Amino acid sequence: MNRLPHLHIRFSPDHKRAIYAVFLLLWLSGALWLAFRYFLQVPGDFGPQAHPLENWWLRLHGLAGFAALVVIGSVLPVHARRAWQLKKNRRSGLSMKLVFFWLAATGYALYYFASETNAAWLPVLHWSVGLALPLLLLFHIRSGRARHKLSHKPAAAHA
Repeated sequence: MNRLPHLHIRFSPDHKRAIYAVFLLLWLSGALWLAFRYFLQVPGDFGPQAHPLENWWLRLHGLAGFAALVVIGSVLPVHARRAWQLKKNRRSGLSMKLVFFWLAATGYALYYFASETNAAWLPVLHWSVGLALPLLLLFHIRSGRARHKLSHKPAAAHA
């Protein structure tokens, strides 16, 4: 028996805007940190040095990461749970959960366990997946909408 008949999978417009705003801020701050870190260094007395804004982009990215955890927490109890119960978009939804877990875990590792020995590979584990996040989100959204359209076609259209 369906225990949550009154709940919908789709977000309210305000909730959707909040989710998009947080993830846009998260992605942009991370991408800008990468750009400033690797491509916009400034000349110094002893060679290239970090751009003064690099640390600010990283701080904003960390703050946006906390906001993303809140947003993800707002998605799991209704949206993800309800879709799982209805057997809708399970593969991409589970993939999104795994990606968010990966980004949270590698972000945590970067903050607490970064060292000279892992500086060459640990950041890449985080930002390579982070840069792909908009594509993964777009795929998840589009597959959900496509499945929704297929399941709501009139009966005559299925014949």
